Amino acid sequence: MNVLPKDDRAVAPAVDITALIEGQKLRGFSLCLIAWCFVIVLIDGYDQVAAAYAAPTLIHAWHVKATDFGHVFGYGLLGVLVGSLLLGFMGDRIGRRLTIINGVFWFGILTFVCSLATSLDQLTALRFLAGIGMGGVVPNTVALVSEYAPKARRATWITLMFSGFSIGAGGGGAIASWMLPRFGWPVLFQVGGVAAVAVAIVSLAVLPESVRFLILKGRAPEQIARIASRLGAAARFGGASVAAGNQQAVRYIVDDEQRVRATPFALFGNGLVRVTPLLWALFVLNSLALHFLQNWLPILFNMSALPPAQAAKAAMMFPVGGTVGALALCRCVDRYGVAVILLLAMLGLPVCVSLGMPMPALWLYGASFISGVCVIGSQFALYAVAGMLYPTMLRSAGVGSAIGVGKLGSVVGSVLGGVLLAMHLPVADLFTNVSSVFVFIALLSVWLGWNRRREAGESMA
Repeated sequence: MNVLPKDDRAVAPAVDITALIEGQKLRGFSLCLIAWCFVIVLIDGYDQVAAAYAAPTLIHAWHVKATDFGHVFGYGLLGVLVGSLLLGFMGDRIGRRLTIINGVFWFGILTFVCSLATSLDQLTALRFLAGIGMGGVVPNTVALVSEYAPKARRATWITLMFSGFSIGAGGGGAIASWMLPRFGWPVLFQVGGVAAVAVAIVSLAVLPESVRFLILKGRAPEQIARIASRLGAAARFGGASVAAGNQQAVRYIVDDEQRVRATPFALFGNGLVRVTPLLWALFVLNSLALHFLQNWLPILFNMSALPPAQAAKAAMMFPVGGTVGALALCRCVDRYGVAVILLLAMLGLPVCVSLGMPMPALWLYGASFISGVCVIGSQFALYAVAGMLYPTMLRSAGVGSAIGVGKLGSVVGSVLGGVLLAMHLPVADLFTNVSSVFVFIALLSVWLGWNRRREAGESMA
């Protein structure tokens, strides 16, 4: 694909964008891209869990039951589901950049408005609407970073970027433990809302569009020339026209892409007929475990006789562990793919069960940390694997559909805590029941890996 009229293609020098991307190092343009997308998903992560950290205080302030917050969490994640699907396909139509900026601005405004809520019904409605923007940001940032990452380091770059999500989620615990006693619960939503709007405004100036997307869509030759220059086109290909960035005398190509239209049916074509459903099932199960733990740990730890501030600190170790684990394992994901998910599921089963057992606070911090390594680490690996499976014209939709369908598990996990609490089960039984999903995650990861290897063998035959 190129950006010149047909008659000019034979004489114009060609710049292979694929070669530029594959030759990139983690510095300059790529480092700035990853750093800014890190900031974007950091705010997204903080805003997604703000209601969970506000919940213990709101239970007392509004005189409601802990089980009632299952609806707040569930509808919030339902909004994320809608946003992942809707804005995922939108990103493949209008571009990743505009979709990300609009999504961040949308959820920033609505998160701030959450600080003005006076009832659970109002908070539930606002969390649903904010979730639409939150859900659309993640697949588009994953797609954007994937399309600038060399294939051999794609999982590493996505993990570096997406670690901001867990840091943002963990930051909610730090802010809650420090600011809640001083300023009350509204400050959690005010901080997240103002920060998101500020990030959206700055993104207008600093966030680039995917150059692969622009070339395949035949759009904005001036932008393509500028981005190619920042990727080092002049140094790599030479020539006065390339050095000058003259888009009228240069054609830009990507030669490693399938030309597909982003439709729901395309997610099951070109060898994806078995892979997509397996990926969706893994997202559903891992999201169930993740959001059960992420949303209910502060409440469950508080029910285990921990003071609210200490419960928040113990729960904060879950996203911290996820960040550390994902960063430590990202190179393994580049090399071994879904095998890493299998390993984490096998380790996560006994660790998650232990969270409901009596133990000293320090040990509880450690168990929460390791459970984060396993559950959030698997989620990072799934994002990276999803970004590798789909071509550029289908990547936001592919990742977004996996995230969107996965939110069914998120909704179940969020509501499940309330359902199990209503059954008056012991806290230990709650963790034991939820831990059973790790068995299915392990089995499905083996199946997905086998299918990928079989398809790779068929394509080489």
